[in-house]
Amino acid sequence: MSLKDAGSLTCPENVASYTLHIYPQLSAESASCCRVTATKDTTTADVIKDVVGCLSLDISKHYVLVEVKESGGEEWVLDGNDSPVHRVLLWPRRAQDVHPQQDGYYFLLQERNADGTIKYVHVQLHSEEEEEQDGARRLVERGFLPWQQEDFNDLCNLPNLTETILLENLKRRFLKQKIYTYVGSILIAINPFKFLPIYNPKYVQMYENHQLGKLEPHIFAIADVAYHTMLKKRINQCIVISGESGSGKTQSTNFLIHCLTALSQKGYASGVERTILGAGPVLEAFGNAKTAHNNNSSRFGKFIQVNYLENGIVRGAVVEKYLLEKSRLVSREKNERNYHVFYYLLLGVSAEERKEFHLKQPEDYFYLNQHNLKIEDGEDLQHDFERLKQAMEMVGFLPATKKQIFSVLSAILYLGNITYKKRAAGRDEGLEVGPPEVLDILSELLKVKREILVEVLTKRKTVTVNDKLILPYSLSEAITARDSMAKSLYSALFDWIVLRINHALLNKKDMEESVTCLSIGVLDIFGFEDFKTNSFEQFCINYANEQLQYYFNQHIFKLEQEEYQSEGISWHNIDYTDNVACIHLISKKPTGLFYLLDEESNFPHATSETLLAKFKQQHEDNRFFIGTPVLEPAFIIQHFAGKVKYQIKDFREKNMDYMRPDIVALLRGSDSAYVRELIGMDPVAVFRWATLRAAIRAMAVFAEAGRQRAQKTAGVVRHGPRIPLGELQQANTPIERVYRCSVLDFSFDCSEDFDINAFEDIIASYESKKKSRGTKQKQIIPKNLLDSKSLKLIVSMTLHDRTTKSLLHLHKKKKPPSISAQFQTSLNKLLETLGRAEPFFIRCIRSNSEKRELLFDERLVLQQLRYTGMLETVRIRQSGYSAKFNFKDFIDQFQVILPKNAEASKEEICALLTKLQLDTSSYQIGKTKVFMKEVARQVLQDTLHKEVIRKIIVLQSWLRMVLDRRRFLRTQQAVLTLQACWHSYRVRRALERKNAAVYIQSVWRGYRQQKSFQQHRQKICLFQALARGYLQRKRFHQMIADKKREEEEKQHLLVEENGLSQPEEPISEGSVTPEPEGKLDQRLELQVEDSDGTENEEGGKQSPRPSQKSSREKRESRRQRGLEHNELQNKHVAFPFEDPHEGDLPCKVAKEDGSWRLLTAAPQAQNAKRAQLGLLPTKSELSVELLPLC
Repeated sequence: MSLKDAGSLTCPENVASYTLHIYPQLSAESASCCRVTATKDTTTADVIKDVVGCLSLDISKHYVLVEVKESGGEEWVLDGNDSPVHRVLLWPRRAQDVHPQQDGYYFLLQERNADGTIKYVHVQLHSEEEEEQDGARRLVERGFLPWQQEDFNDLCNLPNLTETILLENLKRRFLKQKIYTYVGSILIAINPFKFLPIYNPKYVQMYENHQLGKLEPHIFAIADVAYHTMLKKRINQCIVISGESGSGKTQSTNFLIHCLTALSQKGYASGVERTILGAGPVLEAFGNAKTAHNNNSSRFGKFIQVNYLENGIVRGAVVEKYLLEKSRLVSREKNERNYHVFYYLLLGVSAEERKEFHLKQPEDYFYLNQHNLKIEDGEDLQHDFERLKQAMEMVGFLPATKKQIFSVLSAILYLGNITYKKRAAGRDEGLEVGPPEVLDILSELLKVKREILVEVLTKRKTVTVNDKLILPYSLSEAITARDSMAKSLYSALFDWIVLRINHALLNKKDMEESVTCLSIGVLDIFGFEDFKTNSFEQFCINYANEQLQYYFNQHIFKLEQEEYQSEGISWHNIDYTDNVACIHLISKKPTGLFYLLDEESNFPHATSETLLAKFKQQHEDNRFFIGTPVLEPAFIIQHFAGKVKYQIKDFREKNMDYMRPDIVALLRGSDSAYVRELIGMDPVAVFRWATLRAAIRAMAVFAEAGRQRAQKTAGVVRHGPRIPLGELQQANTPIERVYRCSVLDFSFDCSEDFDINAFEDIIASYESKKKSRGTKQKQIIPKNLLDSKSLKLIVSMTLHDRTTKSLLHLHKKKKPPSISAQFQTSLNKLLETLGRAEPFFIRCIRSNSEKRELLFDERLVLQQLRYTGMLETVRIRQSGYSAKFNFKDFIDQFQVILPKNAEASKEEICALLTKLQLDTSSYQIGKTKVFMKEVARQVLQDTLHKEVIRKIIVLQSWLRMVLDRRRFLRTQQAVLTLQACWHSYRVRRALERKNAAVYIQSVWRGYRQQKSFQQHRQKICLFQALARGYLQRKRFHQMIADKKREEEEKQHLLVEENGLSQPEEPISEGSVTPEPEGKLDQRLELQVEDSDGTENEEGGKQSPRPSQKSSREKRESRRQRGLEHNELQNKHVAFPFEDPHEGDLPCKVAKEDGSWRLLTAAPQAQNAKRAQLGLLPTKSELSVELLPLC
C-alpha cells in the first residue's frame, strides 16, 4: 500500500490516499492483481464496486472482500461498512506499502452465494506433500521402497499400545505438521509454536457436517460435531481445553470461537458474532501476559458460553472469568512481563495521547522495569495497540470510554513510581512519600485530592470497639498498601471490562420473551504451572487443574466403568490415577488447606510461619503433602502432574487481598464519575445514581443554556428562520458545546470536561460516517447504553468472581469472603455448568520448553502424556465402548434399518447387529443399554446412512414419479385442450369458408340473375319504347293527316264562302313528295299560324257570321286535342337504347320512388323540331314508367 500525495484528484480534501492490491479469486485460473485507490473513509462496498468496474465483472452477482493473513492461515470476511485501509494499517510494516501474495498479507475478491456462503473456487484437500506421500505409499506397496511404519490419526487404532509406540506416532505426525490426533472423540493438540495455514473458512466448510474420523483430525471437526450434536440431541455441549501453560489453549479457544460463529452464519460473521470475535483480543490484552513458558499466557480463566436458537443461529454469549492474577501487576519473575495492555499503550499511543495521559517509556515505570526490561518487538506492539482499539470498538467502547480506561492504566503505572523514605528522627514519625510530580500527576489522573491521596498511602485506619485510630504505615506496610491500591484498581477495571463485554454480548430479547436456547461452552482456563517460585496464584491455578483432571477422569474412567458394571457386561477394570485425595487435601472441610488458610488469615497475629506449621501439623501423614526442612518456608504437594513446591510467603496477604476500605473511600471521593463507577460495590445502584445525577445535571445544563440564550437575545427580535440543528452541532462556543454534550451515555459520567460529554463522540462518529458512507447510515445511538434490567441479569451471572469492595463500618463485623473462598465458589459453579452438558475434551501438549518452532521434545511430551493419563485414556477408549444407547434411543435412531414396528427389546437389537455381521467384540448389550466401540458405531452409522440414502432415493423416485405423472397428466390435458380448441377452430374456419363460398355463390348468382333480368327488361323496355314510339308516330302522322284534311276542308269552305272563282288545281296523291318529318311538322305549324292570323285579320275586318262560330268551335276542339296530345306525350318517354344491331341510342336507367325508370335522350334536332311544332315537350329526356325489377 503506497501513500499518495494529499492533493490527488481522488482526495480533494487533503486526505491521505492508499493503494490496495486486490486479488480476484473467481475462477480456477489465477487472475492478475487489481489496484484500487482508497482512503481511510472508503468502505468495503466502495472498494468492491471499484474492483467490479475495473475488471468489468458481472454486477448482478454478489461479491465479498476477504482479508488474508499469514499466507491464508487466517481469513476475515469484511463487512460492507468496514474500512480496508484500517485493516491494512494493522498489518506488519513490510506488508503495508506493497502487499503481494507471497508476503502473506493481501485481499481476495470472492463471490458470495445467495444464502450468504462464500463460493470457494477450489478447496485443496490434499497438499503436494500428501500427494507425494501417496505416491511413495504406492511404491512401498509394490515393493520398490522399504516399508515404513504408518502414522495413525486415531491412537485407538494402534496395533500395539505402549508409551514408545504412542510417542513415536505423535512425533511422526508432528514432523509432518499434523499437530492434531484423535483418541476416539478426544483431540490431542501439540503446540508447534508456529502458525499453520489450516484455519481459514475453507477448512470450516471442509469439516462441516462430517462424522468424526472421516477426515484428517482437526479442531474444527470437534467444533462441528459439538454444534450438530447440540442441534440433533437438543442438549447443551461443552468443550474443555486443558493443558499446561504454553500448550496453546488460548489459541485453540480462538479457533473454536471462530469456527462456532462461522457455522452459525456460514462463514459470514456479523452482529453478535462480530462482538464475540472482538471480545477475545480485549480480554487477552488485559488478562494475558508473557511468561517464561508462553508468550501469550492467560493469567485468568474464562468460560465462554455461546447461546444458540434451535435453528442454529447465535443468540448471544456470556463470558465468565476466574481468578485474575493480580500479583503479576506489581512483581514478576525474570524474563516475564506485565499484562500486554501496558506495553500496547506505551508504545502505540500518539504524541497527543501521550501528553494527555502523561505517558513515558516502559523502562521509566517500576512496575514494568524490574529485571532489566528489553523490548525487541516494539513495532509489533504498536500494531497490537491498533488491533486492541479496533476490537474495543467492535465490543462497543466509545472513544471517551477508551480515554478513561487509558487514564486509569496510566494512574496504575504511576502508583508503582511512588517512593517512600523515613522521616528524620523526632516526634513526627512516619514516612515521606514522593516524588511530588508523580503525586500531582496521579491525583490529576484519578481526580482525587492530593492531600487525601498522600494520607491513604502513608496511614491506615484501625477500628476498635470505642474509637477509630489512625496509625502510620511502616515502610513495608506502605509499599504493600501502594501495591494493593494498584492491584485493586486494575482488578476493578478488569471486572468492569468483563461486565461491559457481557452487556455487549447480551441479547435483550432474552429478557422480554421466553425463547428456548441451546449453548456450547468453551473453557479456556489457566494451565498447570510449576515455576521456580510458586506462590498463592500457582496454588489456586493447580487446584483448578486438579478439578478439571478429576472431571476428565470421572467421565472417561470412573463413570464409564461403573456403568459397565451396573449393566452387567463383561469388563476388566482399567487402573487410572485418581486425584480425588489431592483435591480433598486442598479443599475438604474442615482440614483442607484452603480452610486452614482462611482461619489463619482471620487471626490478627498469625504469620506465614504459623500457617506453614498448621499445614504440616494437620497433613503430615498425607501422602500428597510433603513437608520441607524446618528452615525452608515452603511445602510440596503431589499433584496429578507431579510435585510442586510452594513458597508460603504472602499466602495470607494474597488470600485477603481485596480492596482496602481506605482505598475504596479515596476512590469513591474522586471527581471522575468513571472511577467512582469502577469502585462501586453494586453496579445496579451505581447505575441508578448515575442516571439520577445525569438527569439533574442535564436539567441544570439546559437551564444554564436557556439563561445564556435569554441574555444573548434580550431585546432582539428574530426575523429569520430557526438555525438548523446541524449548524448548532458545528458551533464552537462554550455554551453551545456544553449544550451539544448534554445527551447522556449512561455507561459512565465524564465530568472532567463537562457535565456530560459522551455525546461528542456520537456526533463526531455520525458526521464522519455521514461523509464517508453516503446514504447508508449506522445507528446514531451507541449500542452500549445500559439499563437496570439488563445490568441486573449480567451482575447475577458474574457476581461470584467480582472484586470485593467494602468500606469500614463499625456495625459490620463480618468480613467479606476470602479470595480462596471466592475462587472455590466460582469453580464449583463452573463444574456444575459443565456437569449439565455433554463434554468434548481437547488435550493441549507443549512440544518444547524453548518455544522453538516445530521442535519435538520427547521427554517433555512424554511427561505430559503420563500425568494426563493419556496411555490409560487410549486403553479405555480402545477396549471400552465410546458409544452408548439405551434401547429406546437405539430404536429411535436406527429404526430405518430395523424391521417395521420393532420393539425396544434386546432380541430385536441383537438380531439387527447379527444381521449386519458386526464383530461381537466390538459391541455388547447390557440390561438397558447397547455399548459399541467407535468402529462398530461407524459401521452402524454408515449402514444407516446408506439405508437412509436408499430410501431417500426411493422417495425421490416416487416423488419424481408423482410429479412427472402430474406433469404428464397436466400436459396431456393441455394437449387435449389444445387439440379440441384446434379442431373446433378448424371446423369453424371450414364452416366459415363454406358459408363464405355459399354467400359468394348466392351473391354471384343473384348478380347474374339480376344482370340477366336487367338485360331482358332493357330489351322489353326498348321494345315497348320502340312500339310506343311507333304507335305515337303513327298517331302523330294520323293527326297530321287529319289536320291536313281539316285544312283542306277549311280552305274549301273559305273558298266557297268567299265565292272565289279561282280554279283549284287538283293535287294528286302521287305528285306529292314526302318531306322529312321535322320539316313537315314545321311547315304544318307555320301553316296553322298563318291560317290563324288570317282568320284574325278577317275577323277583325268583317262582322261575325254564323260560319265564324263553327270556326271557333273548331279552334277550341283543336286546342283541346292539342292539350290531350301533350298529356299523352308526358306519359310516354322516348327511350332510345343502345342496340348493337340497330345502332347507338343513348339511354340510362334511374330509380325513382321505388320503381325503375328508363331515361332516353331523343335526338336534338328532332326534339327541336317537335318543340317548334308544339307537339312535343321541350324536355330532352322523357321518362317511361316500368314495372319494378324485384
